[in-house]
Amino acid sequence: MEDYLSAPASNAVWSLGYGSASLQTGDELDGKHYVGGSLSFPKTKAATAIYDDQRVRVIAINDGSGRGTLVFAVIDGFGISSTDVRGIRKELADFAKANNIVGINISVLHQHSCVDTFGMNGDLVKMIFTNPALNRINNTFGTDYKLLNGQNASFMKHLYDVTVDSVKEAVNSMTTGKMYYSEIEAGEYIRDKREPMVFDSKIHRFRFVPDNGTKETWLCNMAIHAVGNGAAGTEITGDYPYYIEQEVNKAGANFIQIQGAELAISSKHDSLNLPEGTPRLESLKIYGTTLGKLIVESNEAETEVAPLLNYRMKEYYVPVTNQILEFAGKLGALTNTVVATDDSNNVLEVATELGYLEIGTKLAVAIIPGELEPAIAYGGYLDADHSWTGTDFDYPSLQDIVGTDKELLVFGLMNDQIGYILEDNDYSSILSGVNEEIVATGNLAGSTTINAFEELIKSIH
Repeated sequence: MEDYLSAPASNAVWSLGYGSASLQTGDELDGKHYVGGSLSFPKTKAATAIYDDQRVRVIAINDGSGRGTLVFAVIDGFGISSTDVRGIRKELADFAKANNIVGINISVLHQHSCVDTFGMNGDLVKMIFTNPALNRINNTFGTDYKLLNGQNASFMKHLYDVTVDSVKEAVNSMTTGKMYYSEIEAGEYIRDKREPMVFDSKIHRFRFVPDNGTKETWLCNMAIHAVGNGAAGTEITGDYPYYIEQEVNKAGANFIQIQGAELAISSKHDSLNLPEGTPRLESLKIYGTTLGKLIVESNEAETEVAPLLNYRMKEYYVPVTNQILEFAGKLGALTNTVVATDDSNNVLEVATELGYLEIGTKLAVAIIPGELEPAIAYGGYLDADHSWTGTDFDYPSLQDIVGTDKELLVFGLMNDQIGYILEDNDYSSILSGVNEEIVATGNLAGSTTINAFEELIKSIH
């Protein structure tokens, strides 16, 4: 949306449509479908059981200003790279042009228990021995042999197909209505595993009520890792979001969830009073059901959201300084767009994108391509006395950049999965035992992302 509006257009009205479909094909237990969520070596993580569903959910939304429709598709999976996002956008190009779709955004809920949609969780032994040879052949003869990764080709084709179909379903089902926003306190179910212990304890609910009396659609934005079955399991489950959806569906509404700034934010089960020894699959079901009931039964005050969208995206490049990720990129295990910026291919950067969205006049959204440290969004950085590097991090938060007249939300893992986005001064050695550093691009992701976001905001205002 190139034209920025500070107030709704005359006669503006919300229009919204919804689409959803299962990603499962029935072949998930053939030994060729790996479960995403953690690196596995030397044993692979081939799926061994299916506990529930793995889905895609889509909304199409328009503010009636004539500036176009936005699409948000959310996939059950560990991650999806910009390469596949662009592939899905390409398949929708003609449809988008015909329907004045000005933005197609695709994210994941970051389940550690779904068929691998990202590529890092395949057979590492095969990748280590096969991909370097394929790279040499491709570079020598100009061929384009596909490198091995954790994705299953048939599953990914089906994912493309049903995501495209669900986008079309959402756009074709758009109807006018009103939008209501509320914030539901969920702090007793959320914990931060990492200093500086900054996190958003709210579930942000957007409730769309169609004028024609058809089914409502609820968008819930919250920051909670979906790792209820652990990171090393081989059972397929949509984790807690699947069970939130069951409760919302029982209430007669469609459901879509978008992850927030959830770098080290995880579930907290203390108040559930689970019996000792409760199986993980059962506990995640209880957890999701509890959150679902909290959302459905909420009596928090709602405010009507004015029909106004402003939207802008920006491409930027994040240096890869993490040697594990650098190795994975050269190996071909990463499906991200990784480019070499020197003649000897030793300096790598991930080409990705971020964005800015306004919903109504009081809410702003940072669209982020990975798992953001909440302090980068909201402030509260560790100072020199408490950070890993012993230095300060002299950067504004994203909320500071947006300003005080709008509340900032985060739509994370959107349009790419570049891993953890940490403050530069608290990126520690991967030998420190801190998990987040293993799946981060490196020690410059935080400052690079803040700088790109600030440039984007300056270009708008």
